[in-house]
Amino acid sequence: MIASPLRFIAARVEPVTRKQIMKIHAVTIDTTNPRELAAWWSKALGLAIGNDYGQIVQLAPSPDLPLIQFQKIEDVPTQRNRVHLDLRTPDLDHESQHLLSIGATLVKRYELPQIRYATFLDPDGNTFDIVSD
Repeated sequence: MIASPLRFIAARVEPVTRKQIMKIHAVTIDTTNPRELAAWWSKALGLAIGNDYGQIVQLAPSPDLPLIQFQKIEDVPTQRNRVHLDLRTPDLDHESQHLLSIGATLVKRYELPQIRYATFLDPDGNTFDIVSD
């Protein structure tokens, strides 16, 4: 009798026994002007500026978000982001209008049966999504 390939694969997988030792410290967004971009995101998220270390500017801590910080780099890459923020809101239309009013650029709105969201660019051209609850 031939063993099932799935049974063979499952037998080779070892359980994870390592204790979690790493946690997310922050979401870091590269920019040539961390103060300016942090100020914009401060308005977008309704959070104060927490720390300004010159090279890195952090938003104030929030119980609903990881620490968000902006790091000064000399040359901002122009290719598409490989990682971006997805932010959830109970009122997609209201939040979209707010973001547009402070300088975000709407890339596209998506109206799918199971989800509604919109993709934006911040003033530095970083992509982010706003997802309806």
